[in-house]
Amino acid sequence: MQFDISRDYLDGIMLQQPVNREGKNEIRAAGQLHFLPSSPDGTMHTAVVGFALIIGDNDAQPFARGGWRFLFTTDAAFDPTKDTENPFFGNLLALGAGKIMAQLNNLCMHANLPLIPFQPGQMVMNKQQQQQQQK
Repeated sequence: MQFDISRDYLDGIMLQQPVNREGKNEIRAAGQLHFLPSSPDGTMHTAVVGFALIIGDNDAQPFARGGWRFLFTTDAAFDPTKDTENPFFGNLLALGAGKIMAQLNNLCMHANLPLIPFQPGQMVMNKQQQQQQQK
């Protein structure tokens, strides 16, 4: 199966002054990949990467979040919701998170906030952890 990203763009972004929490200054990231309905012939698809930054517990309100939309095509009919383990989607998630972080750091710079460190090589997929939380 051949995948080709035809277009991508910023879907939305939000940044607010982070709230200081006593003893909890670690920034956590959470990302998701959502699929919108494909074209009738199953070859044109839309995926939206959602990405949020949280200080402290995962229950806290994110101080920054954004979405990046990808339009991609396949050379044959394909249902992305049936093959969620495809490595292309992991790469899409990392690519979208990187693009969102670049825009968030741009906003931080203009708002006179410190830049948020981001190292794509240290991103880890925690799908198993999410499945356990849903039970």
